[in-house]
Amino acid sequence: MTISLKRCNRLLVAAGTLALLFCAGGAALAKDNLIVGTTDSVTTLDPAKCYNYWCSSVVFENTGDRLLGYAAGSTELVPKLAADMPEISDDGLTYTFTLREDVTFHNGSHMTSEDVKFSLNRSRWINHPEGAGFLLAGIDSIETPDDYTVVIHLQSPDITFSSKLAYVEATIVPADVYESPDGPLPDDASSEQYDQYIKDDAFIGTGPYRLENFRESQSMLMVANDDYWGDEPANDKVLTRFFAKASQLLVAIKAGEIDVAYRHLTPKQQDSMAEAEDIQAIKGNGAAIRYLVFNPELEPADELNVRRAMAAAIDRDRIIENVLGGRAEPLLSMVPPGFEANVPAFDRYADKQAGDYLDDKVELTLWYSRGHYGDTEPSLAQTIARMLEETDLFEVELQSSEWAQFVANAWPGDSGQYPVFLLGWYPDYLDPDDYIAPFFHSEDSFLRMYDNADMDELLGAQQAATSVDSDERMQQLAEIQQLAAEDIPTLPLYVINQYAYARDNIEGVEKTMGPAQLFRFSVIHRTGE
Repeated sequence: MTISLKRCNRLLVAAGTLALLFCAGGAALAKDNLIVGTTDSVTTLDPAKCYNYWCSSVVFENTGDRLLGYAAGSTELVPKLAADMPEISDDGLTYTFTLREDVTFHNGSHMTSEDVKFSLNRSRWINHPEGAGFLLAGIDSIETPDDYTVVIHLQSPDITFSSKLAYVEATIVPADVYESPDGPLPDDASSEQYDQYIKDDAFIGTGPYRLENFRESQSMLMVANDDYWGDEPANDKVLTRFFAKASQLLVAIKAGEIDVAYRHLTPKQQDSMAEAEDIQAIKGNGAAIRYLVFNPELEPADELNVRRAMAAAIDRDRIIENVLGGRAEPLLSMVPPGFEANVPAFDRYADKQAGDYLDDKVELTLWYSRGHYGDTEPSLAQTIARMLEETDLFEVELQSSEWAQFVANAWPGDSGQYPVFLLGWYPDYLDPDDYIAPFFHSEDSFLRMYDNADMDELLGAQQAATSVDSDERMQQLAEIQQLAAEDIPTLPLYVINQYAYARDNIEGVEKTMGPAQLFRFSVIHRTGE
């Protein structure tokens, strides 16, 4: 397929110098070049600082590698930079990796065990507050007995450790290019101390693409890595255009100015795509969830029966239909139904009414963030408030704030002042543990709002299991979900289906819409016409 000079000129106006690179060599875009559009953003070019979707699951998935990753279309862990899956000691404390010997970085240097040791230590020692280095906090030490062997010693057994090594914070970078502290930064490190080690002007990894150019909030160009150790990408270049508004993204995909639109069209905009010519809708598995959080230090969320009455009043199907146009699935546990360990523990409230728990009307304030979760957030909050008030047992005031203020005020402590608020969660590592430990552990959760010794014991026990799917661990995970439904520190609402929209001459998008939620450019290509 060729693209006219007129269209190429439109791209030059829209995307600036990156489009010039993309259109270079003539008026036509080659069939092995792609343009992807999104309303997401890139906040950093350093995996040690990354903790948002487009960075972790798009940028560093396509330009970087980790020791382990996920097989296409599944949540099965497979070797990446490691030649095989790790050898794990009987006590679960030592992981031994043998590395591939044919891996080079984008700058041409050869990858060895020292780069792996450096990269993992760098992420966990910097432990940037905007990153995911905390996932490696369980490492005690790392040894490199030779150039292609890495031995990782843990402080305590952690059955989820292999999954954590597949996330962005474990991306391997060249030791001779990046900087690292000599040891862990202090807990009270200043922003200057964190950022002196962060490399935000470029990225050098081992992935299927090289990061050629990046213009913040505008565009990003990736070029196929000719020296990639793995399968050759199905295209030569991918230009990502970042749109400020979903309406702009919609216009671009309908006009043929982009090949793929991925994250985030509103439900009404998605409905309009059904009437668009030459555009296909691709539905993928969901892993991102939405939920309510209760602060037990603040009235009225400190009353268990208030939380239970809210659980009884929530109609998830109504929320999904009215707010999301049916593009989600009800969530009856914090662990999504895509996991074998899922137990729909909140179905205990299906035949209950708010009046089963309350006699007198309760006044509460429900907080939500503006902008962070897209244009549907006000509608979601309004729908929940309406359902609660229809019971005649709640009087709900809605309040909102910008994301930075929301984060500062919602969490517990001196600034925590939101009794009930809406949050979303996208998994760091694909294991049921990542949907429970961050919310329910009394000390290690990011919420730190729930303190139950029985829950802590169950969480520790399933993390120390001998295998991820043992009967004993499945039973422990089931008990955790039942206990969470009993105490309701959080109230799960729905799991979001992922959608992408592509021109009819684009193939391969369905291959990257699996449960791992990793958008791999390398399997997408334009068909010949």
